Amino acid sequence: MSTGLSGNSKAQHKEAAYLTIPKTTIALVLPAFNEPINLERTPTLKTTPVGSVLVRVLSTSVRPHNRAGFSGKSPLSLPVPYNPGNSGVGRVIAVGPDAVAIKPGQLVYLNGFYLARDDPEGTRVLNGLHDGFGDPGQTKLFKQLGGLWRNVATVPLENAIPLNEKLLVDELGYSFGDLNYIQRLSVAHGGVSAADLRAGETVIVAPATGHFSGAVAEIAAQIGCKVITLSRSASKLEPLTSRHPRIAALGLSGDEMKDVAAIRTLAPGGADAYIDVSPPPATASPHYLTVSLASLRLFGRAIFLGIMFDVKINCMSVMSRNITIIRAGWSGHCIPAV
Repeated sequence: MSTGLSGNSKAQHKEAAYLTIPKTTIALVLPAFNEPINLERTPTLKTTPVGSVLVRVLSTSVRPHNRAGFSGKSPLSLPVPYNPGNSGVGRVIAVGPDAVAIKPGQLVYLNGFYLARDDPEGTRVLNGLHDGFGDPGQTKLFKQLGGLWRNVATVPLENAIPLNEKLLVDELGYSFGDLNYIQRLSVAHGGVSAADLRAGETVIVAPATGHFSGAVAEIAAQIGCKVITLSRSASKLEPLTSRHPRIAALGLSGDEMKDVAAIRTLAPGGADAYIDVSPPPATASPHYLTVSLASLRLFGRAIFLGIMFDVKINCMSVMSRNITIIRAGWSGHCIPAV
């Protein structure tokens, strides 16, 4: 007589395991810059606090610049020791007593942009990634919640966004790892949304070889825009242009007049919008910013989604063409219901 579990029983057993609160929380913690990451074990809270959900982390993000952060070379502020992990996908294990919609068992996206409930405009952090440059309130919020490189996490109720598991996983076949792509696309969508792009418009994305800038270009192309992507080397943009016929690549020469003329060849009347996704090193030579702003049409829009410091802008040129400048930033995250 077989004592093995049937297919349904195995599934039920696995589901029950997902919904069981583990006795121990296991987290990865960076004790100090340039030190190995430690595995730390702490007792899991038996009661989920008001305004929170307890989730089993099924996947979480590993960012391209995590290495720089671990060595203390990130432009973002990271108070060590800290637990990395900004966003993820999880299964709700338990909910606080005030939860009315989210239920145990639901698949959720864990949005890593946290706001203090009693100071939502002044106290904001990127969970496991940035504490707001050392402001006491922001550092407190950053330390209190902790990142998502852990097996289970307690997160604010409003940061657990329900996902349509039947559609995304069962029908479309996305893995839990695939769904982490929501984080990259949500940041990019914040910039595209701030630009108020419409099908048929022309948008410049620069520089366009990065983690988020590529996503900006992809989303803009998908909604029907003509996208002009800029790089020092056009060949580096081939992964984008090969997949999206609406994306054009332009390699910059470094000469302002020549590069503006080249952009204007692709957008004769001037581009409708420019989304800047510059990394901090671009501060030393903000050529992308200069030529892109100069290539906007009358009443064009410029969206700043990047991180540069102390750059100069030709205010006379911007003013005379009635350019609207919008700061989207990380707070521009937009997570559509899925």
